[in-house]
Formats: sequence, structure tokens, C-alpha cells
Amino acid sequence: MKVEMLHREGLTILAFAFDATLDHAQVIEMARVVESAIAEGDALALLLDMRATEHISPGAVLSAEGAWTSLRSIGPVRRYAVVAAPAIAAAGVEAFGKLLPLESRAFDAAAVDAARAWVAATPA
Repeated sequence: MKVEMLHREGLTILAFAFDATLDHAQVIEMARVVESAIAEGDALALLLDMRATEHISPGAVLSAEGAWTSLRSIGPVRRYAVVAAPAIAAAGVEAFGKLLPLESRAFDAAAVDAARAWVAATPA
């Protein structure tokens, strides 16, 4: 997994690019990075790039640490984008924004630059 972090006037943008298999270890590392950013106190914007991801292991989906971090991030995360998510995950991402106090979007693999621009923009 590759992680990029950008700080901009009260906003931390975290971009995660996952490996071919999204596994428990990557979810734990992502949770650690997000928890650290939450502790800094800035608003957060997250970009999950799944263009290289071919398989999601059960350990990634069933991670207690990942679930806990997801719950803790509800307030701090302002924008959440996923690039090249599987169809069912993309539908879930779009639904997040309707249920939670954040904006969320799923982007096709070819739209990674648009996803980066959107996640870094000031929310409406």
C-alpha cells in the first residue's frame, strides 16, 4: 500500500493506493494513519485508490480495527472518494454521503485525477 499525505489550511488529505490484494495488514496500516490524522485535529479528506486491487481478503472486510476507525472518522472526514471500487462497494460509497455527515463519491479507474481534485476541493 502506498500512502500520500497533504496538509492544507485545516485540512489533511490522505490518499491510499492499495495493492493487488487488499488484506488485513493494509487495513490496519490505513487505520493507524487515519487515527494519527484524527489526533492532529484537522478535518480529513480520504481517497482510496483501488485500481490495482484484484482481490479483497476476508480479513480486510472483517477487521475490527478498520471498523472502529471508520466509526471514529465520521466527524473528522469531510470528503471520501474511492477510485475503481467493485460495483457493490461503489454503491455503498455513494450511499455514505446520504446517511453520514460527509460527501462521498465513487470514481471510475480512468477518473483518478478528477477524484484527487474533488477530494481536495472545499466541500459544499
